[in-house]
Amino acid sequence: MTIHVFSGPSMPAARVREVLPDAVTHPPVRHGDLMRLGAGPGDTVLIIDGLWHQSAPVRHKEILAMLAEGVAVVGAASMGALRAAELAPYGMVGVGRIFEDFRGGVLDADDEVAVLHTDDGRPLSEALVNLRAALTRAAADGQLGGIEADRLAALARTLPCASRSWTALGCLAAREGLGPAFSRADAWRRTHPGDAKRQDAERALAFLAAGLPSAPGAGAWTGEPWQTSFVRYWQAEFQPVAVAGEPPVSFLALLHHQQLYDPGFPDRWRTRVLAALTHERFDGMCRPVRSAAVERSALRCAAAAGVEVADMSGDQLAHWLTEEEIGRLPPDEALVRVVVRSARLDGAWTVWPATVAEAGSLLGSVHRAAEAVTAAFDLNAEIEAADPHHTTAHLRSDRIAAHLARRWGLPEGYGRAVLDAAARDRAFRDFAGAVEVARAFYLSARAVVTAPSSSLAACDARQSLRT
Repeated sequence: MTIHVFSGPSMPAARVREVLPDAVTHPPVRHGDLMRLGAGPGDTVLIIDGLWHQSAPVRHKEILAMLAEGVAVVGAASMGALRAAELAPYGMVGVGRIFEDFRGGVLDADDEVAVLHTDDGRPLSEALVNLRAALTRAAADGQLGGIEADRLAALARTLPCASRSWTALGCLAAREGLGPAFSRADAWRRTHPGDAKRQDAERALAFLAAGLPSAPGAGAWTGEPWQTSFVRYWQAEFQPVAVAGEPPVSFLALLHHQQLYDPGFPDRWRTRVLAALTHERFDGMCRPVRSAAVERSALRCAAAAGVEVADMSGDQLAHWLTEEEIGRLPPDEALVRVVVRSARLDGAWTVWPATVAEAGSLLGSVHRAAEAVTAAFDLNAEIEAADPHHTTAHLRSDRIAAHLARRWGLPEGYGRAVLDAAARDRAFRDFAGAVEVARAFYLSARAVVTAPSSSLAACDARQSLRT
C-alpha cells in the first residue's frame, strides 16, 4: 500500500514525511497528476493543496476514477477540502473544519482557501479562511465586536486572493473607518498565532497515520455512465504505460507517434473503424478479422442506412476526398474513405482506445514507439534546459508541415485537400491538427535523419528552433 500526499503552502513536504515516513510526497495537485500516479486498490491519496490558476485544477472525475479503482482519496485544508465537500457522496473522505464548513455551506467560495505562493511552497498571501478565523477568535476573546469582525471579514473578501494579507486589510480598513478595530485584531492575532489550513492538514496526516481510511467500497454510482469521453482521454493522456527497458510513457504519446510515423497505421485504423461500424469482434489475440470482409460488411451497413456517395453534394465530397479521388475512385471505395476519414480519434466513440489493451491490433510495435517517444521527450528537455526560450512551441508550423508531407510520401504541389485527406487517414481531424501533435516529435524525428549522434542531434534541433 502506498500513500501519496499532494501539499505545498499549507503543509511542507518535510512535515509530511515526519508524520508519514513512507509517504510519497508531491507538489500541489493539478489536472492529470492523479492519473500519472498509477495508483491502484489499497493505495491512498491525500490532497491538501492544488493548483487552479496557473494550470488546470484536478478534475472531479479524475478523483472519481481513483475511487472507482479502489483508491482511498482523502481531502483537507485547501483544494482537498473543496473536492472532498463536493465528492463526499461518492466516497471521498474529508477531514477538518474547513471541509466541514464547505460541506455545510458555511463557506461557499473557492477563493476562501486560495493563496499566492512561490514554486517551493512559501505563501505570499493569506488565505481568507485564515483571516476570517483570526477575526472570529479575536471577537470571541473580546477584542472585537461581532459586527466589527463581520465587517472586517467582508472587507477581506473584497481583496483579490493573490493580494490578501494583513497589511492590505489594514490599509482597506483604515479607508473604511475600521482602523481602530483592525489594530486591535492585528495586535491580538500576533500574540495568538493560528493557521486554519495547517491545522486541518495536520489532522489529515494524523488521520492517515492512524491507519484510516479503509479502501472505498464500490458505490452504486460506479455502475452509472459517469465515464465521459473526457475521462477516457485523460486516461490515455496521463496514465503511465510500462514498457520493458523504457521509462513509463503515456498511451496517447505512443498512439500519436504511430499515427504520425508508422506506415501501417492508416490501414490498421481503417480496419478498426469499419469493424466498429459493423460490430465485428476482435479475437482474444487482438487480431482483426480480414479487412476485405470488414469492408464488405461496412458497405452493406451503409446501404441499409441509405448512405450512398451518389447522394452526397459536391461540397460534401470535396470536404472528405481529394479532387483526384473524386474523379477516379469507384463509389464503394469512395464511400469507405469518407466513412473512415469522418471517424477520427474521438473519446466519445469506443473505437478510440484509451489503453494498450483496448488498442489491440491498432498498435504496431509498442517497444519501438516507446523508444522513439522517450528519445523525443529527452531531446526536447535537453534543448529547453539549455535555453528556456527554445521549446517546441517556438517551432515553425511550415517546417513541421513539410516534414510530415515528406514522411507521408505526399506528391509535389500538394494542396490542402491532399494534406487533410492524408491526416484523416491517420485519424487526425485535419492536417493542422497533425502538425500540432507532431511538435513534440519533430526535433527528434528530424535529428534521427540528419544527425546520428546525440550531440549532433541536439545541435541540429537547436538550429531548427532558431531558424
